Amino acid sequence: MDVIKHIKDLMNERGWTNYRLGKEAGLSQSTITNLFNRNNAPTIPTLEAVCRAFGITLSQFFSEVNILTLRSHRFIA
Repeated sequence: MDVIKHIKDLMNERGWTNYRLGKEAGLSQSTITNLFNRNNAPTIPTLEAVCRAFGITLSQFFSEVNILTLRSHRFIA
C-alpha cells in the first residue's frame, strides 16, 4: 500500500488542503510538507495523528475493505 497516496486520497475525498490536514491532525506545517515533498512514510505517531484527524483507526487506514460498504450491509446469523 502506498501510504502517502492513501493519505492524499482521503484528503481529496474530504476536500482538505495540506494546511487543513495539519490543523486537524495537530501537526506542524513542516511535518506535512516533509511528508509529501520527501515522499517518506510517516512515523507511527504521525500516522496515528493523521488517522485521528480523519476519524479512523490505523486498522481502518490499512484495511483494503471499504468501511462504508460494511456499514451498509446487514448480516444475518
